[in-house]
Amino acid sequence: MSIAFRARHLSGMVFFLLVSLAVFLPGQALCATLPQPVEQSLGALLDLSLKRNAEIQPQSFQSLLDYVSQAKGDARDLVPARRFDANGTVLRVTMKTSLSRLMSYCYNPAIPSYLLFPSVLRLGGWYKGSDIVDKDRKPWLHLGKLDKPEALWGTEYEVNAPDSFGGGYYRYDLNRLIILTKVNGKNALISVSKQKDKSSVGKKAVILDDGDWNYFYSGINGLNKGLIGWADTYMYDSASVQVFIEDGPNQTSFMLFKWLRAGWMGQNFVQKDHINDGATRYAKAFKKIVESDRLPDPDELAQRVRELSTMSEAELDHKIAAYAVAIENIAKTSPAMDKSEFQKVVEGGKYAKIMNREERLSAILVEYLKSRLGKNPLVDFPVAPSVRHKAG
Repeated sequence: MSIAFRARHLSGMVFFLLVSLAVFLPGQALCATLPQPVEQSLGALLDLSLKRNAEIQPQSFQSLLDYVSQAKGDARDLVPARRFDANGTVLRVTMKTSLSRLMSYCYNPAIPSYLLFPSVLRLGGWYKGSDIVDKDRKPWLHLGKLDKPEALWGTEYEVNAPDSFGGGYYRYDLNRLIILTKVNGKNALISVSKQKDKSSVGKKAVILDDGDWNYFYSGINGLNKGLIGWADTYMYDSASVQVFIEDGPNQTSFMLFKWLRAGWMGQNFVQKDHINDGATRYAKAFKKIVESDRLPDPDELAQRVRELSTMSEAELDHKIAAYAVAIENIAKTSPAMDKSEFQKVVEGGKYAKIMNREERLSAILVEYLKSRLGKNPLVDFPVAPSVRHKAG
């Protein structure tokens, strides 16, 4: 057995022991469980997400809607039952926006999901055959005429932004179910996701500036942090149930129930605190975006997405070259980028060369959104004609 292999094996064993001890050592505050009728509703919805065009039975998730409509606080002390051998967490926030407006961004196939969730997603999109692509591209229009629940099924792909505890990113597919309904006369949206299969192998990434959504994606297998940075890791399973309830003309409550199982050699290293951290990053950025008075309206944003997505290769090369240089400059001041394997990727603008067209477009579109929201974009954008017209 080689010295390198023994060292790797020992590091993996030490990491496993540390994670195991973290589970059993005392000191964590006791958390509250969810009522059993709510757990049953969550289970029914997750099952329904896998049964396309099945009959919708509102009574099967009524307990969940009632619970969310009466909930207070941020809910992070709640512990949902383990599902799919995965730990879970709960998060609750309120947003100053109508449900219709929120949906016209988040459930609009013309607007990539990562533009609303840039702190947790690098890529995302709907597969052909999904109801929201082929059948109902503007589901928010149902909100004014909900005599009975409306349901849409589909399949998405996502690539996550690097997490804060492992520094890995993965590509995976999700079954998605969207239900529009009412609770106590208020419009409500239920969005359910269930991962289809094991993800692609994890690759190393670095959070450069979470506040400005600056991330480095190395293309190198493994984790960036921890004692098993060399290991092939995977997201084995994930699931979520999100409930949005419109509390008023300009306020929507949102509650997220999330489960995640990821690690290596079949072992799950994800704890509730890890999921809490990701959920909090997700909600914080999402809330700031949808509440911003600088956010372009949905039609304008969709138009700019179309325009930028159809750039010529020469135009895209020019923008991504500037982006790569900016990432290289940020990397010079980031301790996490000191690794020689990372420096080889970014030095001399080489970072541009490891990205495919979709990854390049994603980076440029996020920079465009940053320019509109008053953040610090890494790429300059000319003012769009429609924006100049409004300004004039």
